[in-house]
Amino acid sequence: MKSIVIMGAGELGKEVLWLIEDINKIEPTWLVLGLLDDTKKVGEIVGGYPVLGGMDHLEDLYKTNDCYAVIALQNGADKAAIADKHKDFNRWASIVHPTAVIAPQSTLGAGSIVFPQVTVSVDSMIGKHSLLYIHAIICNDCKLGEFTSIMSGVSLAEHVTVGTKSYLSAGCDVYPHVTIGQNCKVAVGVTVNEDMSDGSEKKQKNGFFNKY
Repeated sequence: MKSIVIMGAGELGKEVLWLIEDINKIEPTWLVLGLLDDTKKVGEIVGGYPVLGGMDHLEDLYKTNDCYAVIALQNGADKAAIADKHKDFNRWASIVHPTAVIAPQSTLGAGSIVFPQVTVSVDSMIGKHSLLYIHAIICNDCKLGEFTSIMSGVSLAEHVTVGTKSYLSAGCDVYPHVTIGQNCKVAVGVTVNEDMSDGSEKKQKNGFFNKY
């Protein structure tokens, strides 16, 4: 089994532990050492595992345990900042739930997290440290930039491009051949039928976004 540490001890961190436990039920793969988090106390127990220290503790753990790591955060800018801070670390693990379906013609970037019942069709490219949440559907020939978060029930039609660090909230739909720029936010249940420029937002009438 390969040793792994979860970077982030919040809600998503606990969910990643669940994914790992489901993976290990089918084939023992990951030995969880614990979690890293700047907001928790060392020794605090989260999801049955100890907090081992802050985010800066990663390299020390690697020296003694030869471990892998995954960033369990939704916010793309936060994920990018952590990856940049540890840019010499090259053992980012992708955690893929056994019920997810990823076509062999598609690619999944290192450090990505793929939840149950996700589907990725052929010839799509998923960038590093991406999050694909429960029941997300990625159709053929899509391109997702690094640090993107695609939340529950999102549906991307064919040939959609999503830029780096963008966040698509639960239940939104994207038309074919639409390009969503970098650092964009799409609200819950919204339909995107035209291109979005970098840093733009597409809101519901009440302006509601997922909390992340």
